[in-house]
Amino acid sequence: MEVHHHSHTPRKKWSHYFWEFLMLFLAVFCGFLAEYQLEHTIEHQREKKYARSLLEDLKRDTADLANDIRWWNIQMNRIDAIHRELDKPASVRNTLLLYQQAAFMRMYNAFEYHDRTIDQLKNAGNFRLIRKKTVTDSLIDYDATVRSTLRNIEGGATTIFMTLNFLQNKLFDSKYFQFRSEKAILDSLQKLYPPRFAVKSGNETELFEYTNHLYFYKGNMSIRVFTIRNLLNKAGRLIEMIQKEYRIK
Repeated sequence: MEVHHHSHTPRKKWSHYFWEFLMLFLAVFCGFLAEYQLEHTIEHQREKKYARSLLEDLKRDTADLANDIRWWNIQMNRIDAIHRELDKPASVRNTLLLYQQAAFMRMYNAFEYHDRTIDQLKNAGNFRLIRKKTVTDSLIDYDATVRSTLRNIEGGATTIFMTLNFLQNKLFDSKYFQFRSEKAILDSLQKLYPPRFAVKSGNETELFEYTNHLYFYKGNMSIRVFTIRNLLNKAGRLIEMIQKEYRIK
């Protein structure tokens, strides 16, 4: 009778298990590092994309801000011209000039805020992607100045603007308000029919209120121009900062 003996495989040493564990650990760790590096690269690309978009928005803002400063300074000069004529006796007023300047009080110029990128950053919770703290702090400050300070000034200006035009309707015949394309026609009309361009008489109360609102409007414009200059400086510094930090033009 034959007896079969089972062969025994030799037991693995502890070092064998150690190396298996180490190889598995290294494989998982390298995979984690690769995934982390990929995510880091993607986020860096997104950050630079946002930086370029912010730069475009800010450049548009600075163009509009500079234009607004010029526009509101001209409006203040027009108000001064209206005051000078209204301070004169009615018989010696340059009524055509008065109508020319009063016509421009019908016009209004609001700042167009290019906030598409900053809205995306806020609404999507992507502010964390902008890792340059100096950029995020300056951007938040700039955005707050536009949305609070400037918008409050614009809100007050709109109220004055509406009241001013309501009073103008009582003092002037608005069909004679002159703009550049009508200059030759109105010049001829004024020479032929000067009384048509006179400020309506018997409206002393409205005239007093009108001049007061002009002063009020000009004060609002002065604050507005000061705020816009401040915003223009903030936007300029932000542009330089973004260009330097992200090496883009």
